Amino acid sequence: MLEARVARTREGHPQHTALLGEWAIGKTTLLMYWRRRLEEASDRVVLTMAYPQSRDDFLASLTGAVAAETAGGWASKVDLEVGLDVGLAEARLRKPVREVKKELRAALRRAARAGDRHTLVVMVDDVDLVATPGDALLQLRAIALELYAVDIGIAFVVSASPGLFGSIRGAHEPLVRFFEPITLGPLRAPAARDAITKPLTGTEVTFNDDVVAEIVELSGGRPYYLQKLAYFAFDGAERGRVGRAEFAAAFERAFASVSQEIFAARWSAMAPAERQVVSVVASATVARPSGEIEGDARRLGIAPAATRQALRRLAARGHVDRLANGNRGRYAVNDRLFRRYLELQACEL
Repeated sequence: MLEARVARTREGHPQHTALLGEWAIGKTTLLMYWRRRLEEASDRVVLTMAYPQSRDDFLASLTGAVAAETAGGWASKVDLEVGLDVGLAEARLRKPVREVKKELRAALRRAARAGDRHTLVVMVDDVDLVATPGDALLQLRAIALELYAVDIGIAFVVSASPGLFGSIRGAHEPLVRFFEPITLGPLRAPAARDAITKPLTGTEVTFNDDVVAEIVELSGGRPYYLQKLAYFAFDGAERGRVGRAEFAAAFERAFASVSQEIFAARWSAMAPAERQVVSVVASATVARPSGEIEGDARRLGIAPAATRQALRRLAARGHVDRLANGNRGRYAVNDRLFRRYLELQACEL
């Protein structure tokens, strides 16, 4: 699907994509793999990551990434990336806000016309980390349409959690039509088992069947979790075999690694009220109506309106899962590893 969209962009009919999926589902890995494929086909590719920042800071940093790609060479890219936070971003903040969009448009124009590359593909990973992702996407849409009007076709690819468009109210339909969504789901159980057992072929290590089943269940089919759990299990093998005892020790190391690399950042990015609300949601293993969650949160001193707002934000960022049930909905934390992390954090609150 992605290759077909770039092919249409090369033909002068740009198509843009929102790659949606839960945490640890493989969005970043897919973007990196696709970048290599496109560069091998002589396309020019910019791959950058969004951070918790304002819309204008995001546009400024994207301008820098595009400029680095146009300049060519890893040295210039690294120099720019190192100086971005402390130098370039501050310099741009001192300029009039209206110039940010203009500078990005100019950088994209230069990159699209530079050299003999076929087309320009701009990838932004985790775009929903931007403070106002809807505003950022509207700016990218406007710039792409302006460039298309003067016969410069580029393709934008952004990745985010499945709730990206749910948090964008008035601009929902225009953005969904422009950034046509592709959703990545978890691996089915047979594929998850293969992802664990096939790499063991040719090694001297085997996993007991019950260990394989437990890894599949704990991971929920998320490739990143599968990789972490299986790696630490392999590393802890005793006499070429991983049984329940070996996996119990390996799990603690895997969980600590995932917590440090993913969960700690998610937790620190939450507002205090959001931390309390997500802990309430994680305290149950089944989805609960928002009214019940509001009642528990009220006993923690959080007003119902604040709880509802926190639930919307948590669902939009992929921290909790929302199941449609009228306008109020039901909420759960289905990610077992993240739920365990939240339970540990709740004990410390």
